[in-house]
Amino acid sequence: MFFRALCYRFLTFCLAHTTLELFGCIMITVRSSLDLAGVFRHYNDSGPAAMALCILIDGATLITVGINGGTASVVIHTLDRYWKLVHAVHHRNYYKRWMLYVGLLLPWLNGVAIHLLPAIGTSRIVNENCHPTAFWPSLYMEKVCSSWCRSIVYYVCEQETYRKQIGNVQLLRNRTNTRT
Repeated sequence: MFFRALCYRFLTFCLAHTTLELFGCIMITVRSSLDLAGVFRHYNDSGPAAMALCILIDGATLITVGINGGTASVVIHTLDRYWKLVHAVHHRNYYKRWMLYVGLLLPWLNGVAIHLLPAIGTSRIVNENCHPTAFWPSLYMEKVCSSWCRSIVYYVCEQETYRKQIGNVQLLRNRTNTRT
């Protein structure tokens, strides 16, 4: 009986991860097919169907939901295994069935909260072209961007600029110290 429960939980997490990754891959295929067919070249109207296509498919929102959800699913499975193996007594005393369902729901909510909700408010169709996550209501909201890659790139660029500025200041100090 114990083996069945353990196997069930393990297979459930693996199935959730595989489903999210498969969803992301299918959405990549759909987006690439529509792009090759020329669907994204011109949006004739900015109605609800065109906005949904712009936000969900052209803006790669559903791709991001699947791929980020798959990664979050692996993280949650790893935390569950860590708790089960390292803190076995605590796990046995406090583990409840609803925790499995929360662990299965969180990766989907992660993708929705991180990318879908900001994409809904910041995407526009301008001059028959889709501009996903391009129109932020304020500069501060744009700085707290949903894209992890964009945040990392900005951080690395800012750090590099800061290092260059510090290097220039130190170079100027060394020049002035050698002259005096």
